[in-house]
Amino acid sequence: MNLTEHQAKIDIMAPKLDESTSISWLWALCFGPLYFAAHGFWGRAVLVLALNFVLIGFIVAPFLAYPAWRDRAREKAERAIVAGVVV
Repeated sequence: MNLTEHQAKIDIMAPKLDESTSISWLWALCFGPLYFAAHGFWGRAVLVLALNFVLIGFIVAPFLAYPAWRDRAREKAERAIVAGVVV
């Protein structure tokens, strides 16, 4: 399988593995670093916590929610393809 086929399979599978909800941004706004930590996005949790000290973490957190879920879905799709679960 060449790189193009590999990326195409990831692009097809990733939306199916995306676990975000339509109100992920709201949860991120309300709970900030706790939301990200609870879902295992530790880097984003630390970033939002640090930004909360300068009062912009509340503004930034909702915009970090969907990319976090999209990145996780792409990682899951890539692992599934590499493991041979998907042919």
